[in-house]
Amino acid sequence: MLFAGSKFNFALAFCSLFAVVGCTEADPVEEWDLIEGEDPMPTSRSYNVYQKLLAKFVRFRAELQGFEPMPDAPEIREELVELGRALAFDKELSGNRDMSCMTCHPAAVGTDDDLTLSIGVGGMGDGASRSHPDSIFIPRNAPPLFNLHNLDTMFWDGRVNLHGEVFDTPAREHLTQEMINTFEFGAPAALAMFPVTSRAEMRGFIGENELSLIQDSDFTAIWEALMSRLGQIPEYVEMFEAAYPGTAFEDMTFAHAANAIAGFEISSFEANDTPWDELLRGDDTAMSVSALLGANHFLGEGECSSCHSGSSLTDEQFHVIGLPQLGPGKNNGATVTDDWGRYNETDDPSDFYRFRTAPLRNVELTGPYGHAGQFAELEDIVRHYLDPATSLNSWDPTQIHPELQPTVLPTQDAVLRHLSPIFDEITFKEHRVDEMMDFLAALTDPSSQDLSHVAPSSVPSGLPVLENPGVVPENRAGTLPLVLGLPGSVFREYQVQTPEMCDGGGTLNLHFDRNANTVVIEGSIEGLPYRPTYCYEYDPSTPYNSFPECVSDGKWQLWLVPRVFNKVWTYYYDGVTGELIGHANDVDINNLPPTAFPVDLPGVQQIGSPYFESDPETLTADIYFEFDYDAILDRIGSAGAAFAVLPFNLFEPDVLSTYYSEGGLPVEEAVSFDDFILQNGEERGPFALAMSYEPVPKPEYLAGRDNTMLAFSSFWPVPHPEDTILFEPPEECGTNFQWPFPGVGLDPTPVP
Repeated sequence: MLFAGSKFNFALAFCSLFAVVGCTEADPVEEWDLIEGEDPMPTSRSYNVYQKLLAKFVRFRAELQGFEPMPDAPEIREELVELGRALAFDKELSGNRDMSCMTCHPAAVGTDDDLTLSIGVGGMGDGASRSHPDSIFIPRNAPPLFNLHNLDTMFWDGRVNLHGEVFDTPAREHLTQEMINTFEFGAPAALAMFPVTSRAEMRGFIGENELSLIQDSDFTAIWEALMSRLGQIPEYVEMFEAAYPGTAFEDMTFAHAANAIAGFEISSFEANDTPWDELLRGDDTAMSVSALLGANHFLGEGECSSCHSGSSLTDEQFHVIGLPQLGPGKNNGATVTDDWGRYNETDDPSDFYRFRTAPLRNVELTGPYGHAGQFAELEDIVRHYLDPATSLNSWDPTQIHPELQPTVLPTQDAVLRHLSPIFDEITFKEHRVDEMMDFLAALTDPSSQDLSHVAPSSVPSGLPVLENPGVVPENRAGTLPLVLGLPGSVFREYQVQTPEMCDGGGTLNLHFDRNANTVVIEGSIEGLPYRPTYCYEYDPSTPYNSFPECVSDGKWQLWLVPRVFNKVWTYYYDGVTGELIGHANDVDINNLPPTAFPVDLPGVQQIGSPYFESDPETLTADIYFEFDYDAILDRIGSAGAAFAVLPFNLFEPDVLSTYYSEGGLPVEEAVSFDDFILQNGEERGPFALAMSYEPVPKPEYLAGRDNTMLAFSSFWPVPHPEDTILFEPPEECGTNFQWPFPGVGLDPTPVP
């Protein structure tokens, strides 16, 4: 530090460094001793000189660290801005036509929504008053839209970013080079491509509209469907062709829409006329002495500028700053409601709980603060940096949305294990808080304080612009095609893949209709062996699972898995021995040993169909099974079986095996098809079908669960191969095999 550990003659130092005009012995400037942590305030008669000297030094320090005024946004043609404005405010871009991009980024309240976590489809109202009848929240806080032209990394986890000329996005190959060539503003031009694909944000839950029945990974089909909608509105066709002269609407993609939305946002939410910018441009009186002292600490021993750097005051990198986790999460952890941040994009354990450094322009306008809106007030998150560990452990959940308070997770220890090492260097002190608040206030552009004028009075679709009364879909109904195949194994059990199956499989259609209370699975399966005999090479039984040695003259079952490893089950363990006692439905809760304690672990709930078999001549099975939509029960009338991959002893947490609950689950545990729909809307995994080969009649120990001889399987939506744990078979197709060791053999996900 420039001042660390030494006395510093402030006035004389500036005379020497900058040859300040008027700095003479006659100036009314006392020789203040500046000792680290103690900045004496000048007398009123010397305030202006002190302010100017301090301003010059702060500017000098900022320039050494590469700070520059926010560059001007590019000039953008008016036709593109007006198209983007219409699209950004038009609810036509949401599946149920009930919300727009600006619903979560209302200009009138700082381009965020003032909510802890945003509320997407199905919500009612605006801003902090917005609510959802089913209390469904989006996992992260809505970031503001200021100065996007100066950013290359979008979203809290950086899932859309631009490195050089290379775009990294969840769309992978769906974002074609032709689309990229359309983008005029870098990463911000790609930003609007993605909220429209998210079910909970804008697209809607499965069966509610035509967009919702498209596979999640089929970005191309979603974008084409949106352009088809817009193409039905003549005014939009005219606006697109005016914004992109020489290109016919039918030759455009949704990249043209996203690029226009970015043009509107960049043009409308530029914020570069702040006291901080004026200081950097040379105005010594732009900031108060208190704000300058805050800036000096920000740039110095506070170490704030280590992360909050550059014109946007963000390094666009990812750090762990010690915040609690709350809300629906991102399908992480034992509760599947944790959010491991950047890890979800990189699979790198060093990225656990890392989130993008927040830009600080207009920060006083954009609360709540944190990736999940953990702090309601700016001063509180500033104070968090005084001692992140103490702040995390004493954090007050009453400041967040009341409906989210029960969702706070006890992840403090895990978060603090990954706390950024930068906190070892920070010496931010209590008496600096007020100065820091004044500095942050100097990052506000006065023109951003009232942006209500950017909203159009109407949009081409004719839908209401600012009103959000809520839209209740008439039904959830549709058909999901489930393509059966032999993709490999997910569970590492016994894989049936005899020669006739290699070219077999088929498509089973799942028809669902909430109003009719039906879920129907129908179709044909080809290449299905008729009453074969299979034997285990070794007995896969464990103390919690028994299996027959061989199955002869058996039949097949389909297993519906509405929630793939995102159903949380309660298991009991012995606190002394660490041994597993059993699933909550398999133990007598009233007679557990005093050392027993519950552990919640993710798993699946599987529901077995009636038996079926193929025609012995054609090896084709015709399938038709009907279930109740509101309570899916298995062939024995139970709610199915609980399955999990877990340690049989907590003292050996990396030694995993499989557990099946005994018998059938109670009917009150029955899954509604809505459970699958809502879970999928929160991006927590697909619906699955798997086939097993079963002895008939089944022994009692298999009554409510499957034998582990597995054949064809399917997922909907089909996950991208890079996002799927899929074990390649050790044998070529045509040969049955059993994985060569008991248990699952999974490499466990690193514990955060």
